[in-house]
Amino acid sequence: MLRNQADRMAVNMPIQGLAADIIKLAMIAADKLIREKYREVRMVLQIHDELLFEVPEPQSEKFARDIKAEMEGVFSMSVPLIADVKIGDNWGEV
Repeated sequence: MLRNQADRMAVNMPIQGLAADIIKLAMIAADKLIREKYREVRMVLQIHDELLFEVPEPQSEKFARDIKAEMEGVFSMSVPLIADVKIGDNWGEV
């Protein structure tokens, strides 16, 4: 049982580390996008692989398209990196 646990950890840790690095790159890209194009937008929260933004409603659709493109292009892999974007009045809705 202990050996199996060690095997799972050895496989899982590099994947989790890569995922953490990718979300960090996405946050940097998001910050750059906000500074350059969406000064009214605020990155409110990051939980694991999710980012939550506060966006003025008139800009929400355009920002959603732009942030999705930024996040999906932040790291090149042999499989596509897909970002889901949802819009709602509060976190509970999304």
